[in-house]
Amino acid sequence: MYYCGRSALAQELLLGVVGAEALGRVPSFALPGDKPVYGPDRPADVRHVEIDVTLDFASDSVFGAVTTHYTALFDRVREVSLDAAELAIEQVTMAGKKSPLTYWSEGEKLHIRLDRDYAFGDRFAVSVRYSAHPRNGLVFVHPMEGNPDLPTQAWTQGQTEYHHYWFPCHDFPNDRATTALKATVPGAYFALSNGALEGVGENPDGTKTYAWRQDFPHPMYLITLVAGEFTELPDQWRDIPVNYYVRPGREADGHRMLDNTPRMIELFSTKTGVEYPYVKYAQIVPEMFLGAMENTSATTHSYRLMPDERASLDWSPDDVVAHELAHQWFGDLLTCRDWGHIWLNESFATFMEEVWMEHDKGEDEARTHFRTNLQLYLDADKRGRRPIVYNVYRKYGGELFDRHVYEKGSLVLNLLRFTLGEDAFWRAINLYLERNRGREVITADLERAIEEATGRSMGRYFEQWVYKAGHPEFSVSYSWDDQQRLAKVSVQQTQEVTALTPLFVTPVEIAFMVPDAEGPRKKGQTATLRSFRVMIEEAQQTFYFPLERRPLSVRFDQGGWLIKTLDFKRPSELLRYQLAHDPDVLGRIEAAEALGGLADEASLNALEEALVSERFWSVTQAIATALGAQRTQRALDALIGALDTVTEPRARRGIVAALGNFRAPEQQELATRAAQALTDLLRHGEPSYFVEAAAIVSLGATRTANAFETLTPLLNRASWNEVIRGAVFAGLGDLGDPRGAEVMSSWLLDRSKPMDARAVAASGLGALARTKLIDPGETQTVAVNALIAALDDPWELTQMTAINALGEWSDMRAIPALERVIATMTEDRMVRNSRQVILRLQRGRSAEQETRTLRSDLEQVREANRTLRERVETLEARLNGANGSDGGQSENGVVKAAKGAAESKRGHKKR
Repeated sequence: MYYCGRSALAQELLLGVVGAEALGRVPSFALPGDKPVYGPDRPADVRHVEIDVTLDFASDSVFGAVTTHYTALFDRVREVSLDAAELAIEQVTMAGKKSPLTYWSEGEKLHIRLDRDYAFGDRFAVSVRYSAHPRNGLVFVHPMEGNPDLPTQAWTQGQTEYHHYWFPCHDFPNDRATTALKATVPGAYFALSNGALEGVGENPDGTKTYAWRQDFPHPMYLITLVAGEFTELPDQWRDIPVNYYVRPGREADGHRMLDNTPRMIELFSTKTGVEYPYVKYAQIVPEMFLGAMENTSATTHSYRLMPDERASLDWSPDDVVAHELAHQWFGDLLTCRDWGHIWLNESFATFMEEVWMEHDKGEDEARTHFRTNLQLYLDADKRGRRPIVYNVYRKYGGELFDRHVYEKGSLVLNLLRFTLGEDAFWRAINLYLERNRGREVITADLERAIEEATGRSMGRYFEQWVYKAGHPEFSVSYSWDDQQRLAKVSVQQTQEVTALTPLFVTPVEIAFMVPDAEGPRKKGQTATLRSFRVMIEEAQQTFYFPLERRPLSVRFDQGGWLIKTLDFKRPSELLRYQLAHDPDVLGRIEAAEALGGLADEASLNALEEALVSERFWSVTQAIATALGAQRTQRALDALIGALDTVTEPRARRGIVAALGNFRAPEQQELATRAAQALTDLLRHGEPSYFVEAAAIVSLGATRTANAFETLTPLLNRASWNEVIRGAVFAGLGDLGDPRGAEVMSSWLLDRSKPMDARAVAASGLGALARTKLIDPGETQTVAVNALIAALDDPWELTQMTAINALGEWSDMRAIPALERVIATMTEDRMVRNSRQVILRLQRGRSAEQETRTLRSDLEQVREANRTLRERVETLEARLNGANGSDGGQSENGVVKAAKGAAESKRGHKKR
């Protein structure tokens, strides 16, 4: 599965970025009350499931009968249980018989007493007739206020354990079965499911019944049903149909999104050595579906992934399309046994995105994507560290689908490719797939396959990268011995070593650009890359490398294979050469960031020159970020000037974003210039949605006087996926103007506004809170009340975004509403986010209460000291008066004791 917003800029603009400051730092990934979850027992093996359902679009309900065929596994089976939530059970019988069986429900379980005892190996089947108005698993789509053009459709989403809300089943991945699904729908509708279409029957009432059969066993969460009016776009790979289904009128967008699919199938079949295994590959794009889901032979994609012509200029859904296709091998052909091993599905699919990207767009694009994955993982690690293999959660396991199993897991696989070598890596993957075809797998199955295919012992690799948590934090230094012609590189691992986070053992490449000829260094000097693979095994190590000449640059981890943080300080001259000449795109990004930190004259000159000469967009973005962070007149001139020469949209996006660093009132003059450049860009127009959106956000970030008046009229601009309105709301949030709260709250609460516009309005209110410019009072009340009301919005994305935004406001009024979400919602991510926000608010309240208590204690101590001093002074006066003293040169024992007590009390409080 691919969750909405995982990497696409459009999705990030919609959902907002929930950083560590948003959710707060938790001591571990697990939340209070979470427990280890293991797969359920299987008294009998599910062999085949027959589903026969009628979809009633008038009542948003389903009527059906499900027959489950079993083979007994226990020595004696007299009772079976199916997962069934909120289903109205009408009758339960043995298949083909009329006599009803005894059944009862407990929580989300349907328990069935069989007609007799069945021994190990016996076969039997049970039929359940039922109806349901599902709250999850099966979703009906209709036109609604704000989106009157929505078609009537229905779609299912089973991962993780949601299908049991619309049909009774063994709703856990540790059992696989063949399936047959019949769906009766209105006569004008098409219905898609898994496997081969066996027939379409026309019924007397004008409906049609579609019959699909999937003969390759799969877990129940991979069953799919999508119904509605769709246009079919036929394609194929070899002799296998590869068809796309989109809403009528969006055929061109569907082709833009999906036409690379046959090439992807060919690549993945070749790389893995296992040909695409099913009778068809269908991809369908219904409305109101978020993310993407790899149902066996029939992927469902979000409508948000179909780009219009303008969006496709500098945005592509290829990573998502490749991700879901890869699941047909990693997740469908073989499936994780339980959610604790979900990385075997999601990490591989994420890794295969980069395999496709490298093949189609080149190494620079793939390495940039891996770098993004690294940053996303590192941010998640700060919010809660955990191993990749991990089974502690609340209920269904959806909260485990996070940056550890998507991004970090993909990096672990990429590092494994580096460690083993290309040929050995793919040989191991082939054995893993072939050996486990049609099975449920755990991580040990992958480890064993690698060892047998390559002869490499993998115990330590899996222990440190998969079963433990964290990553190495490297501090590296370099020096050159000109007399011995030796480069010295010292490496230290600085992470805290704990039971959870180890000292890492890993290979790494240390590389040098060595001049091709002797002589003084000069611009444009040619050099040869010399790379050495060494093994990091200790907390501190020093390596020596003989080189012909003093190197022009030095890299630790050439190619960016390691999962790490790096502190490597080098002279500006080495970094300047690296920025200009490193063949690795990650090396040039690294140099840009380091030069920005140095900020000397030569470093800034190099950055300014590279800003307009750099050949790859992600490096240009890094250079622009480094210059923007300087917040100087010189940097502003360079950024504005680059807009006249840099044309690549993603590179321009980075330059425009950097202009948001210049902020009023502390930099009034520079911020005004930056705002003017951004306003001019918006007035003249940009081909790219995303450059325009970045300009809007940056304009808000400048906090200049007229920004509010410039931004609000842009709310009239409709755009693909609400990219422009989303940017306006983000800009209003960054602006920190209280009027923005009124504007965004009105959009959020107005159901006549498009559903996605309401979602981005909620995100903007979260951005407004992050500015810390809004004083507690009426403005905060307006925003928080609107966000609480949005928890009842009919659109799931608005609800999710409102939950995250409430976490920004530190307002205790949100807690009862979030507790209601936890008590009533069935979607794992919304429940987990609500729990996290409540914890953050409670921690904030506890900290505030502690501060108030400390202040109260301090006042009490001060008052006690004042009282004590007054008593001491009174006592001194009395004693002096009794002794006839004029002030006295000494104190008696009583006075000394009283003063000592006062000092002691003050000192104790300070400690």
